[in-house]
Amino acid sequence: MKLRWTFLAVFVLLSLSSAQARAAAVVAVMPVQGVNLSEGQSDVIGLLFADAFARETRATVASPAETKPMLAQGRTPLAVATQLGVVEYIELRALQLDARVTVAGIRRNKDGAELFRAETAAPSLDEMEIAVARLARSLAWRQPMPGAPRVPVPEATGPIPESPQPSGLYPKAFGMKTGLIFPYSSGRSFAPLMSAQFDGRMGSRDSFIEFGAGAAIPSSSSNGSNTILMGGVFVELGGSFYLSDGPIAPYLGAGVSPRIWIADAPNVSDSSGATCIVYGQAGINFTRDSRARVYAEFRVNQYILGLPNRVSTLDGTITNGTYHPTEFALQLGLGW
Repeated sequence: MKLRWTFLAVFVLLSLSSAQARAAAVVAVMPVQGVNLSEGQSDVIGLLFADAFARETRATVASPAETKPMLAQGRTPLAVATQLGVVEYIELRALQLDARVTVAGIRRNKDGAELFRAETAAPSLDEMEIAVARLARSLAWRQPMPGAPRVPVPEATGPIPESPQPSGLYPKAFGMKTGLIFPYSSGRSFAPLMSAQFDGRMGSRDSFIEFGAGAAIPSSSSNGSNTILMGGVFVELGGSFYLSDGPIAPYLGAGVSPRIWIADAPNVSDSSGATCIVYGQAGINFTRDSRARVYAEFRVNQYILGLPNRVSTLDGTITNGTYHPTEFALQLGLGW
């Protein structure tokens, strides 16, 4: 039997990009107040922190290179922040004892009220980039360092001005996801499927909405007279919630995925058309608090719109009801 696959191989994934002009800074990072550190070493620590904080919040940051000349004119950090028109500013201190360097930061609103503070340490200046990245993440999301006690923050009078990251909003991530799908239906044999898709996630740090579009094709050709080859294009929409608060966090979710599907079996005409599945998933995000999100998940898909059961007879091919396969899928994704 000759199998004819006319639907597969190429599908279009849309990528959206836009160039934005540099916006006014919303956060100012003050120069590092160093103890047992040279001025150059303190300047490098400040620049590393400003860059890490900008990556975490995706906000425009005025670096110590911009705030240092203004402080040198005798202005206070609050006055500098007011002149720059930022909504928040960060003060940094660094202390070196032997090789070990401790770095502390205080995040303040535009009125000078403390919002959050954190502290970390590096075994040496060579490890400083990793240390300031941890500090930037802690201050950006107002989370204590792992193993550190939560520091009480005095309540500021009046409403707190808008933060560079709107309250509760977590940076969205757009990327790709691939998967291996194993269909199952009693009395039938299916070839596994390979899938690739665009995957987008947005929401809060506690939960997210997921949407995507892609295609799936059989991972092998038919090896037996009863093997069914399936595939096509699909879109999906779902939601998940995290089960822990750490940077490596498991999650559970569910969703729906309409499909345009083709099922091809030996000695039976191709059957194609619209179908739909619902799914439940369990996954883990390995880099939850990083700009690049790496995640893996296990899904169970259930067809709610069945596939036509085509049967070959002496009089031709007839449709004898529908069947509703269950699919088990392993998926791996990467988003920015």
